[in-house]
Amino acid sequence: MGVNALFTAVSGLDSNQTYLGVIGNNIANSNTIGFKSSNPIFENLVSQTLSGTSSSQEGLGTDVYSIQQQFTQGAMENTSNPLNMAVDGNGFFIVQAPNGSTYYTRNGTFSENASGEIVDSTGQNVVQGYALNSQGIATAGTPTPIKLNTGAIAPVATTTSDLTANLDSNVSPQISTTVSSSATFAGGYLSANVAAGSSTIYVEGSGTLKAGDSILIGNGNGTDNLYTIKTIAASSLSSTADEITLTSALTSSAQENTAVSQNELNISAGATGFSSGMELQINTTGTASSSTSDPYQYLNTIANVITAPTSTSAGTVSLTDAMPLTPGTAFLPSGAVIAGPASDYYSTTINVYDSLGNALPMTVTFAPSSSTAGSWNAYYSINGTAATRSTMTSATPTPKTADIAFNSSGAITSTSTLTLTDVPPYVTPTPTNLPDGAKSPLDIALNLSNLSQYSAPSATTAFTQNGYATGTLTSFTVDQSGKISGQYSNGQTQYIAQVALANFIAPTGLTSEGNSLYAQTFASGQPAVGVANSGNFGYITDSALEQSNVDISSEFTNMIVAQNAYVANSKVLTTENAVLTALESSVQ
Repeated sequence: MGVNALFTAVSGLDSNQTYLGVIGNNIANSNTIGFKSSNPIFENLVSQTLSGTSSSQEGLGTDVYSIQQQFTQGAMENTSNPLNMAVDGNGFFIVQAPNGSTYYTRNGTFSENASGEIVDSTGQNVVQGYALNSQGIATAGTPTPIKLNTGAIAPVATTTSDLTANLDSNVSPQISTTVSSSATFAGGYLSANVAAGSSTIYVEGSGTLKAGDSILIGNGNGTDNLYTIKTIAASSLSSTADEITLTSALTSSAQENTAVSQNELNISAGATGFSSGMELQINTTGTASSSTSDPYQYLNTIANVITAPTSTSAGTVSLTDAMPLTPGTAFLPSGAVIAGPASDYYSTTINVYDSLGNALPMTVTFAPSSSTAGSWNAYYSINGTAATRSTMTSATPTPKTADIAFNSSGAITSTSTLTLTDVPPYVTPTPTNLPDGAKSPLDIALNLSNLSQYSAPSATTAFTQNGYATGTLTSFTVDQSGKISGQYSNGQTQYIAQVALANFIAPTGLTSEGNSLYAQTFASGQPAVGVANSGNFGYITDSALEQSNVDISSEFTNMIVAQNAYVANSKVLTTENAVLTALESSVQ
């Protein structure tokens, strides 16, 4: 019967050998990312009854019933890789193997593969998550492989813009006068693109031109150059493109719809004080047979006073910018003109974007409509076209009040939204596409509700718009809910995807598959799939990794315990062997 002690001691040796193996594995993986330590669960073997009573049971030794992993939280270590992630709390990352198998891990050492997918440390298993729309809302309920958009994102055309600015209430006396009753003026726009070096252009418009006349042609960048007509096919411009040759070639290319006009304007007698550099608001709309007009349609600058008007005689000024005319329209005799020093006029510029992502400079200029503070007209230009009044102006040729009005407290009281377009108002019919291929027109609602008029220099506090050019992914961040946001070269930030997490009722029932991966079993139960920072899930920390939860000091203590137990069992074995040897000798 004493032989039982031998088998009991052997079972103790085997079990504590397993214990030492578990301890060794824990220590070996103390630096493995996301590793969870294990503890052996011992059980005693069935007892043998010596005399038929429970008080006479002799044990048959021990066995390791199971080895359970401890899913306690590991410490966080910061890294410089934004794709490194750590779960703080409950939950496992979900990855899919190339063969379609699903695994779960706490190792967030993720990276991007050549296909743009986020993969785990093996480089083979793809992290699962949810695609997000522009508002950061998941577009599907089932996790799919996360793939970063490494290509260019589509541009977005500008539709709205907001301007916050102050207009100085201290304005100089403005000169109010009219276009001379004897004024003749011709203008129009290019009907086709013209390359630099060409001396032939085609113009649609109104008014009489002749050889020797000087004309302004826009450069498409907000500046104009002066040219002299050599020959012209017809004496009067019309809606049919008229061929004009110039005495010198164009110094830069000009696109279709670029403004073309004479550069001299006749001013009625009675007005004095004109000087070079003054700003002009000039009426150019209406028809030749109409006696009324919608004033201050275009904004221009006096390049030079050729002949100063007097109280009895008209004068002539040259202009810096081309002012095109729509076919069938003309300057009206006695059309209104307002002139003032450039210091009273305030301009501010922002880039807006068309449907192809082209950046177009949009300039808005505020011009006093009288010498009384509180009334302003608004002019705009997009991509260097002639500065015009917006659609806030009445559509009928009837004089109207100023575009913008302020009360005595400096607060805006007038309509505060301008509708702007990149297609010049003189171009008819409106083209479907612009010469660069972008969709036309580009309509922009400019919000001016934040304008003020105080006794302070005119200045812009903020000027924003909602369009942008195309861009490529430059960096990304991950928030606590696992949402991945990409930062693009065009300054935009967009949601890309959200990392999915899984949780188990009995995570100790998971089986380890190596490489810090776990597989679902019957003992673990079905996974509950969701996202971080919700329900029973923990939150995600980006640029961080969860370290092993192995406690080295505890493992050393356990090692001593296991070693002593192993030695003690070996002593039982040698002692029982000595007893049996003595018994054998006595029998002999």
